[in-house]
Amino acid sequence: MDCVRCLEPYEQVLSAEFSDVFSYKNVEFTESGLVIPEDGNVDLDPLVREYLLLDSPIKPLCKPDCQGLCIICGENLNLNTCEHQARIEIE
Repeated sequence: MDCVRCLEPYEQVLSAEFSDVFSYKNVEFTESGLVIPEDGNVDLDPLVREYLLLDSPIKPLCKPDCQGLCIICGENLNLNTCEHQARIEIE
């Protein structure tokens, strides 16, 4: 993920718990449950992707106190200070 303040990439752990019922088109239920197709494959990628997107932060930050970028020169203020930052704070 990229931080919305400093634009640096960082790793974010995402987790999701879900409990869903799956059904197949044109399939009848039996006493034992759902009839599985012959190939037995269920593609869970779209569902997992959706749950992880829902768990993603709206404004991802690399750290809670991220300083972001200098609004004049674009310097990453987490790594360095710049002359503009001192001027902006004085004004």
